[in-house]
Amino acid sequence: MKNNCRRVPAWTRRFIAYALLLLLAAAFLYPIPLDAVLHTLPKFQFGQLIAALISDGQGELIAILLIMALLTVIFGRYFCACLCPLGALMDLTSRIRAVFSKQAFAYKPDSRFRALVPILSLVLLWAGLNLPFGLLEPYSLFVAKSVFYSGPNLIIFLVIILAAVSGRAFCNCLCPTGFILKLLAKNSKFHLTFKDSCLKCGACSRICRASCLDGKNKNLDKGRCVLCLDCLAVCPRDSLAWGEAASAAQLPNRRPFLKQAALSLLAAGSYLTPEALRAKTLAQPPLAPILPPGALSLAHLNAHCSLCHSCVRVCPNEALVPSGAESPALWDRPVLDPYQGFCQYDCTLCTEICPTGALVALSKEEKHQARVGLVFFEREECVVVRNRTSCGACAELCPTGAVRMAQGLSGDEEPVISENYCIGCGACQQACPVRPTSAIRVNGIFIQQTAARPVIVETEDLTLTDDFPF
Repeated sequence: MKNNCRRVPAWTRRFIAYALLLLLAAAFLYPIPLDAVLHTLPKFQFGQLIAALISDGQGELIAILLIMALLTVIFGRYFCACLCPLGALMDLTSRIRAVFSKQAFAYKPDSRFRALVPILSLVLLWAGLNLPFGLLEPYSLFVAKSVFYSGPNLIIFLVIILAAVSGRAFCNCLCPTGFILKLLAKNSKFHLTFKDSCLKCGACSRICRASCLDGKNKNLDKGRCVLCLDCLAVCPRDSLAWGEAASAAQLPNRRPFLKQAALSLLAAGSYLTPEALRAKTLAQPPLAPILPPGALSLAHLNAHCSLCHSCVRVCPNEALVPSGAESPALWDRPVLDPYQGFCQYDCTLCTEICPTGALVALSKEEKHQARVGLVFFEREECVVVRNRTSCGACAELCPTGAVRMAQGLSGDEEPVISENYCIGCGACQQACPVRPTSAIRVNGIFIQQTAARPVIVETEDLTLTDDFPF
């Protein structure tokens, strides 16, 4: 019974972490009934909050970040223990590994070299180059690489292998969020302590996935401890406890404690510097990708997108996809692919779910005039001109009247373009029967604009089938 009581803290912690892991996975698999999870959870992800502050520095986000930072200063890395979905996945991997291998973990002294990758990613994030941060931030990494993609992904595969071999090494060597939390927790008020009854048997060190517990010398690296609490359950004499230090000698010195907290909070506040110091203007590639609505500009999307792909997952037409090698300026950030699907006229889901402000929230009225691209018509390739065949699919689906049918040089009705009304939704491109390249298509623009008020105001969301709408 006593042994089971010692396991309660670890069991409770695991229940919270695994429940959150399953809830998040379920929300991405079934976004309609669980969309509240997708809208709420990113607001309590430490790394996503940091990335969001780059965008607009909203008071609500600052308050949440500072509260989470203060709780870490007091209680240690509770976020890594309970709220990080990638951390829960790594813990689960370690537990599965323990079934097949009895190889124990071991204490490893901290090294300054472990901070190189996280510091570099944070510096680049501050400078406006957020790709490394997006690849290492745990929420983005879990959502984009393990839930959204249906096939195997190299990055998440490497993280799982690392977790199986070295436990939470990713958290303390590569994760930028973990690095900041490590600074905050270095002198935490509440932490694990050794009792006088400790035999220095090392059982705690052998189960510590963060390699921060030196049972032989009764030493704990509080900054690296992720509060898994498994050590409490394995101690044969109940010589470990979590809480405030028992004596004044064990309490952190007040001056370095307050200094560490102030410096860490100041570091978090450094992300509130003006955006002009960080935004970088990228050269326009030969073929312009179509940015999602609300992206504002290529520079804005590159500076603020954390690569979480939440917008990709909720797009009802599956029109948003991660960009690939064809768009090197946007590597892995979301783009609109009209061949995959078109942007629904009344839909604003992607702008609502974005946790970092990379996609600015738009009302339906604003979305109706938000131009993400411009239509281009290659008349000679149109089936009306080339085959003298009646069509009109593009004009039928255009929600703004930018494409309409009128008598042309051929004597037949053919598409006529009014660019002022075009918002670049891509409906015309997807409807066009000409393949492999549509006769009418959308070219992206790098600074999004406001189109003229649509001439057709009564529209309905259309979903294409395999048959063309003519």
